This record gives sequence, structure tokens and C-alpha cells, in this order.
Amino acid sequence: MTGGRSGGVVARSLSKHYGEGNTYVQALSEAGFEIQPGEVVALLGPSGSGKSTLLTILGLINPPSSGWLSIGGQEVIRDGQIVGNANIIRRRELGFVFQRSNLIPFLTAAENVRLVLELDDVPGREARQRARDIMEALGVADRADHLPAQLSGGQQQRVAIARSLIHQPSLLLADEPTASLDKELGRQVMQLFRSAAKDRGAAVLVVTHDQRALDLVDRIFEIEDGVLTVGSEGVAAHSTPGGR
Repeated sequence: MTGGRSGGVVARSLSKHYGEGNTYVQALSEAGFEIQPGEVVALLGPSGSGKSTLLTILGLINPPSSGWLSIGGQEVIRDGQIVGNANIIRRRELGFVFQRSNLIPFLTAAENVRLVLELDDVPGREARQRARDIMEALGVADRADHLPAQLSGGQQQRVAIARSLIHQPSLLLADEPTASLDKELGRQVMQLFRSAAKDRGAAVLVVTHDQRALDLVDRIFEIEDGVLTVGSEGVAAHSTPGGR
């Protein structure tokens, strides 16, 4: 597989349950949806609603009990089983951004960004150039040689986004990425996701409790008690070219 393929995400009848008998819990029930390349979707729901379950399924971390999933036009889950090597699929097709940047503290910003390419045996010169290019696009090229502790919170998050996008993933998963940021920085991060989706053709799913930047998403999914509702269009869907 190669990153950045067209195809977005297609999910059919994804379900996840735990336990048996009196301990049986239906964490996700027959979820089906599509996210197109270039589309930003917000996933909303209360704690314990199934958001994390869905995210770990899409991230090929915790396979479903049943269902089918394709990412970037490639079948990755069939009948609840991961098809192929999950580590390779994650490395090439998926990008992850979390509430905390999770940068490796003893590597510089640039080294953090290009690490995913080096793990995939991309030649050093190409990896360095791609890291420079994406850090320039995200406004942190001047911090390339700094350690994470020398960066502000907003700069750390931009570096984390650069790391998640450098391999041109088909799907970017963001878990509460603005929760620790103030309103202005939170909007900047959401705008970066939107630019990444439109400019790089990634499908983006943002799990959030933050209502402040929902005008920057194309659609809103809601989940409660494991039931996913593929819901309304966001404001951005009507105001930005390429929105749905």
C-alpha cells in the first residue's frame, strides 16, 4: 500500500461487544458511514458513548466483533478481522493526533516529524526534504532543531500534525486535539486539519467535546450508547469549495 490514495473511508455494520451473559456490553452497534477524501467530520458524544471504541477500530488497534472497513480504497477489515499487516497499514495509511502531542522528548521537532518515514525505509535525503516542506507549510520550520520542551503548546501540536501528515495518510484520526488549547489555538488546529484535508486529500475524523470550531467541519456524526448517527452538515460544508 501507499499513503494518500483516493477512496476515503467506508464502514459497513461495524459492531463491538464485550463480555457474555450478565457482563455483556454492546459498545458499538452496526455503525455504517463514509468519509470522502478531503472531508472533515466531527464525532460528538458523551463519555462512554462509544467514541473511543470507534476510534480504536478505525485505527486498527482494537478490531470489531463484526463488520467491514476500507481505508484509502483498500479493504482492511472483513468479517471483524483485520486483513493484512495492521502495523504496516497504520504506518502507511493512517495518521494520529491526540490531545497531547506525544512527541519523543529527546528528538528534535524535525526528527519527530520524519521518524515515520524512516521507519518505512524512506531514504534520508527525501525524508529530510519532506519534513522541511510540511513543517514550512505548518509554520514551524524555524523550530525544526528544537526539542519538544523548547516549543510552546501550539507549536508542539503543529509538529504533531506535521508528523501525522508527512506520509500522506488516507485517514487522519484526531482524539480531542484542541482540549488543552485556548479558543484561538483550538481554531487554528481545526483550520490546519481542514487545510490538510483539502490540500492533501485526507479523510479527517475529529473526536471532540469542543463546540467552538464546529463551523470548520463538513459533517457531524453523533454517537450515544454505541449507536452512531451520521448527522448534519457543518457550516463549512456550505462555505468552502470542496465541502459536502
